[in-house]
Amino acid sequence: MAKIAFLAPLSGPESVVGIPMMHAVALAIEEAREAGQVPFPVELLALDDQADPHKARELAQVLIKDSEVVGVVGHKNSGPSRAAGAVYAAGGLAQITPSSTNSDLARQGWQTFFRVCATNDDQAAAAARYALDVLQVQRVAVVHDNTDYGCPLAEAFISTIRQGGAQMVLVEAIRLGQRAFGDTVNRLKAVECDLIYFGLTEIESAFLTRALRAAGVRAQLFGADGGRGSPFPRLAGEAAEGVYETYAGVDAWSMPKAQTFLNRYQGRYGDCPIFGPEAYDAACILLEAIRRTGAPDRGAVLAELKGLNDFVGVTGPVLFRPDGNRQNARVTIWQVIRGEMTLLR
Repeated sequence: MAKIAFLAPLSGPESVVGIPMMHAVALAIEEAREAGQVPFPVELLALDDQADPHKARELAQVLIKDSEVVGVVGHKNSGPSRAAGAVYAAGGLAQITPSSTNSDLARQGWQTFFRVCATNDDQAAAAARYALDVLQVQRVAVVHDNTDYGCPLAEAFISTIRQGGAQMVLVEAIRLGQRAFGDTVNRLKAVECDLIYFGLTEIESAFLTRALRAAGVRAQLFGADGGRGSPFPRLAGEAAEGVYETYAGVDAWSMPKAQTFLNRYQGRYGDCPIFGPEAYDAACILLEAIRRTGAPDRGAVLAELKGLNDFVGVTGPVLFRPDGNRQNARVTIWQVIRGEMTLLR
């Protein structure tokens, strides 16, 4: 008997992404069981970290003590991944995050950390280069949420923008979960910038976008982690039109190997969300390591992950570098066009 743990916000606003990601992991385990790919029962243990680093650390400590847990898919958010990562490292428990993009997570020396998605540095550079080269912006403002996700993302974007010769006219910080943005909107309106960049989750980005457009701010808006299946267009409504987004991964819908997964997911749960394909791949990677070891042993699973060099998932080939980052991780650029996330490049 073995357990694969999945941790993400399964309650609160971010559960709109967390719960569908959980479904992707559940589907991977179900398929492996149906195909007889593992020689013993494997179950999903889904836990709600509430997007809270303190809660994530508490849950990680519980998982370490459960000898049946052989690997973790998670966390969704970078703050929880940072808080729990040291616990997993101390307990020798492999962690594969589908969506925690904070670049520093791979710089902690954790031998248990793996990442399927791209990083903040990757996303920020891609967004900044697009803003400079394609949108040709001159005056830029940035809003971040002061978390382990949003703040480093904003800092990396600012660095590239300044190197490209554009002027940073304002940097604003808001709170995770904030819904009233009056003062922030007034300051953004006053600086008359060409573009406002969001170091925010898809939830805060949507509500701030609505507030900006309602106040008559016409600057171009650019966010992150907004690929196909993002809740951003639905949450932002008409205000979402024209907004640019990066996504820390490929468009799985264009990957030939993804079609069976996407069709089965849609038939069971509805449209697949952002980071659903990455969550599915993370679970499949753990399942493949379990299959190859032939034993429900977390040390053996971890060793297998380090040597895995031939896995091809629904998001393409996955090869982990020594620091746990995915080799040749890709970033895609999107824009909301007629209410839909549309792939630009």
